[in-house]
Amino acid sequence: MTKRTHSSDVRQPDLCEEADYRISKSLTMISGLVRLRAYKGEVIDPRALLLEMADRIDTVAELHALLSRSEPGTIQLSKYLQQVCALSTKAMSPRRICLAVTCVPEHLVRFDLAMPLGLIAAELLSNSLKYAHPAGVPLKVEIVCRRPRADRLHFTYQDDGVGFPESFDPRRDGGVGMKFIKSLSERLKGDYGWSSDSLGMGFSILAPTAGPGVSGNPRS
Repeated sequence: MTKRTHSSDVRQPDLCEEADYRISKSLTMISGLVRLRAYKGEVIDPRALLLEMADRIDTVAELHALLSRSEPGTIQLSKYLQQVCALSTKAMSPRRICLAVTCVPEHLVRFDLAMPLGLIAAELLSNSLKYAHPAGVPLKVEIVCRRPRADRLHFTYQDDGVGFPESFDPRRDGGVGMKFIKSLSERLKGDYGWSSDSLGMGFSILAPTAGPGVSGNPRS
């Protein structure tokens, strides 16, 4: 008598290996950020550092939770970014913030793109909450994701703060947060850059969707 094998049984080892890989990669990114903080000697307020690290861990944990409820290997980007920003805002600032995330629900992205984008969004929002409005007025932030071509994803971030200090170059200057954003952007092999004027600070990255990135559905 021939024993029938269910497709779910065949795929289970592969899914476990993929989950192990994702968790390992996530923890490596977080530990890298902690080491950067330590080596650069930027720990002025230990409590703030612990809250920030907890927020980054929550960012990755939320990604894994969404993965467990999604199609294998894909994430709904708009939902993930909204939850990441909600976690960051709750952890770092009691003041009022107007946050808009514009990303069509059909944007389904793979883990290897979702995690860096979530961490980039968290770092950018952290920077805005700290520096955008020294006087403490309400902060406005807009995040937009769109697909200009089937093989590219364009992520933009904009706040309405005072911008960078004069002569500040985010590629050269800045602290660990800026360096972490640069490292994540280079990991995505995207074209990225910052903008700044009296109306606010912005960041954008155009990331390829081929290979370990976004799923290849041109409608998303």
